[in-house]
Amino acid sequence: MPRGPVRPTYIDLFSGCGGASVGFHDAGFECLLAVDWDQQAVDTYNANFPRHRQRLPAVRADLSRLTSHADVSRFLESYGVVKGSCDVIVGGPPCQSFSSVGRTKVAALSRKDARVREEWIETARNRTMLFEVYALFVEVLAPRWFLFENVPTIRSHETYPLIEQRFEGLSRWNRTPLPYTLSRENYWASDYGVPQRRRRFIMVGYRNDAGIPSWKRPAKIPGPAVQDAIGDLPTVDAGHRVPVIAYAQQPQSEYQQLMREGLNGADANTVIGHICRSHNLDDIELFRRMAPGARFSDPEVQVAIEAINPDHKLKKYSKEKFQDKLHKLDPEREAWTITAHLQKDCYKFIHYRDARTITVREAARLQSFPDRFKLPEVMGVGFRVVGNAIPPLLAQAFAESFRCSDPDLGSINDRVRALVPDAVWELLEPRVLEEFPARTAGNKPVPPRVVFAAGVLRWHREWSQRDVGEYLGYHSETLNRKFRQAFSSGLWHEAERLLADAHIVALQGELELMDDEGPHDIAAD
Repeated sequence: MPRGPVRPTYIDLFSGCGGASVGFHDAGFECLLAVDWDQQAVDTYNANFPRHRQRLPAVRADLSRLTSHADVSRFLESYGVVKGSCDVIVGGPPCQSFSSVGRTKVAALSRKDARVREEWIETARNRTMLFEVYALFVEVLAPRWFLFENVPTIRSHETYPLIEQRFEGLSRWNRTPLPYTLSRENYWASDYGVPQRRRRFIMVGYRNDAGIPSWKRPAKIPGPAVQDAIGDLPTVDAGHRVPVIAYAQQPQSEYQQLMREGLNGADANTVIGHICRSHNLDDIELFRRMAPGARFSDPEVQVAIEAINPDHKLKKYSKEKFQDKLHKLDPEREAWTITAHLQKDCYKFIHYRDARTITVREAARLQSFPDRFKLPEVMGVGFRVVGNAIPPLLAQAFAESFRCSDPDLGSINDRVRALVPDAVWELLEPRVLEEFPARTAGNKPVPPRVVFAAGVLRWHREWSQRDVGEYLGYHSETLNRKFRQAFSSGLWHEAERLLADAHIVALQGELELMDDEGPHDIAAD
C-alpha cells in the first residue's frame, strides 16, 4: 500500500549558497539538483544539505553553455534527473547587469577606461541571456510551477520585454505549446517574515494543463525589527574572529526562537560565524557617538567626524554623493537591503548597540538564514554568499503557497508517467497485464505501471531500494518484491529496449529541429 504523500521536488538554478533551498526544504520539498558557477557558494550549499542519491546536492557548472533542449536534457541526465520528475524550478540568473547600482558603477568606470565598457557589454550580454537557459529548463522539465527571482529594476531593463515574450511563448522540444499562467510582481521581503526592507521581482508560473485551480498568494507576515532579529546574539568587539562562541542569553522573541530551531546537542548552546571586521579607533569612537538610524550625510555625524579627527579618512567622501557611506541600524525598524557588497565594506551596517559593523551571522539572521546554517570560515566569502542569496523565509512563503494551491503537487502519477512515457506504456501494457495478475495473486494491489517505474529507477538508473520507495511513495520492500514477481527477464529486457528507443526518438527529434533552424535564438522571436 502507498506510504502516504511524497515530498514535492524542485531544482534550484543559480542556487548560490542555498537561500531558496532552505526555504523550500523547510516547506517540505526535496531538491533534485542545485547548480551554480560560484565554487565557494556551491561548497557552502553542500555543507548544509545532505547528499542526494549518492552525490552532492549542488554542482558547479556554467549554465550559459547550455543553448538547446538537447543540451539541457543531457545535462539533467548526467545527474540522474528524470524528465517530468521536477515539480518546481526556482532561481534567478545573476542580477548585476539588471541592477541600477551595477550599471551606474560601470558607467563611471568606463568613462576612465574604454576597455571596461567593452568587457561589461560582453559580460552583461551573457548574464542577461541566462534567462533563456532558465526557460530551456522549464521547457524540458515542464514543472507544475516555476519561480523566477531577480532585482526589481529588471522591469526597466531593455531586455525585460524579451523575457516576458519568452515566458509567454514556452513550448516543448517538438514545438507544441507549454502554456503557463504567469504572475509578475515586485515583493517586499519584510512582508513575509524577513527583518529586512528588501524588494525583489518574482515571476510565478503554473502549468495550465496541470489541474491547478488558481494560485493562492503567500500570506503576509510582518518581519521583525532589527533588535528582535539579532538582539540575542552575544556582544562582541570590532575584529572578533572566534568562529564558535556561546549564546549569551535565551531567545527574546519568536523570530530569535525560530532562528535557533534545528540546533541539537552542544550546537544548541553555541553560535557559529559571529565574526566581524576590525576598525580603527577613530571609526569605533564615531560608531559610539552615532544615534540609531543615523547616516553619513546627517549634520550630527559630520560634526562628530570633525570633532574626533579633523583629518579623518572619511572627510574625502562627499556627503551628497555618499549619503549612506555610514548607516547605523535602527533597533526598532527592519534593516535595509543586505547586499554582497558587505564583502568589501560593512559601514552601511553599523550595529545599533555595539561599536562595530555587523557580523556574518547577523547578516545571515537579517536575511532569515537559521543559525543551523553553516557559514564559510572566510569572512568576506560569508558576507558575499549571504548577501547574494534569496531570503529563506521569502522562498518558504512562496513554496508553502504552491502546496496550498496545488493538491497534486508531488503526484505519484506524474512521476510514473515521466519514468514510463505513455508511448512506451501503450506498447508494454498488454504484456505486463497478461503476466501481472498471475505473478502477484494474493497480494495487495500495486498499479503495474508503478511497479515498472520502480524497476526503471532501481535497475536502469541504479537508485537504492530506499530511494525508490521514498520517490514513489510505496514501501521499498513491497516494490522490490512485486517487481520480481511481475517481470520476467524477457519482459524486462523488452521494456528496457522500448525505453531506450523512445529516448533516442525524442533526442533525434530535438537534434533535427536544431539542424533545421539552429538553437532557439530569442533575438529572432
